[in-house]
Amino acid sequence: MHNIFITGSSGYLGSRLIGELGARENVGTLVGTDIVAPRNDTDKCTFLKLDIRDPGMDQVLSQHRIDSVIHLAFVVKPIHDLARMHDIDTNGTRNVLQKSFDAGVRHIVAVSSTLAYGAHPGNPPELKEDDPLRGNRSYPYGYNKARVDNYVSRMLFQPLTVGILGSNPRVQFVHEEDFVRACLIAVEKRTPGAFNIVGKGALTTKEVTSITGARIIPLPAFLLYPLVEMLWRLHVSGIEVNRGYLDYARNGFVAGGRKAEAELGFIPAFSSRQVLEDAARSRRHADR
Repeated sequence: MHNIFITGSSGYLGSRLIGELGARENVGTLVGTDIVAPRNDTDKCTFLKLDIRDPGMDQVLSQHRIDSVIHLAFVVKPIHDLARMHDIDTNGTRNVLQKSFDAGVRHIVAVSSTLAYGAHPGNPPELKEDDPLRGNRSYPYGYNKARVDNYVSRMLFQPLTVGILGSNPRVQFVHEEDFVRACLIAVEKRTPGAFNIVGKGALTTKEVTSITGARIIPLPAFLLYPLVEMLWRLHVSGIEVNRGYLDYARNGFVAGGRKAEAELGFIPAFSSRQVLEDAARSRRHADR
């Protein structure tokens, strides 16, 4: 029987994961933690309001005899208080890892992002797990990492947006069902190491906009970078990222999933195109 502790459990993906774990016979104790209560309660999961920086986390883990931790909690949307964002993301993760060790937890699944590889002109066509993590320092989320209404989806489905003149990088998407299944496999197999969990294939920026229906106004980089940074610093409504995000819109950071297939047996059921097309259909349906 697995006794599992999940940080960031009130988020959409955390809720989906709890639903799947709660239905499994080999899961005993299931504890979810977040700084906000979940929208939907489940009898199988005990919810605790807990900050991931809490110094007493090891006592909670010991009390519930936790043997597996799934760490999902992270500040995804950039905030203007970069020091606080770093404290939560980096020091919070360090606290989860240290307290898990202190409590004798035997297995940890720490969910990161391919943004941690960084978006750089010299990136290979397909990043592997042993490539260096060079998350762009100017973009806090990607750097600190070295989810379905969020700032990314809002930007994807803007009817009109700006882009960098001459740039058409490839991007990847992973389906929520594939994400949950990968976490479940990781809990069951307990195979050590880092694994890229990605959808099949990748889409260019132009392919993305053809699916979302967005229109891009291309601007030269020398103009767009300072413009976005100025609007961000002025807290202009609708500007949800700083200039660092533009590196990810300019350079590719596509990751390969061969290691996950070979060692975990994980093969995505959905392609990047299917994920985005499903999201676009859901968006249109919601707008009716």
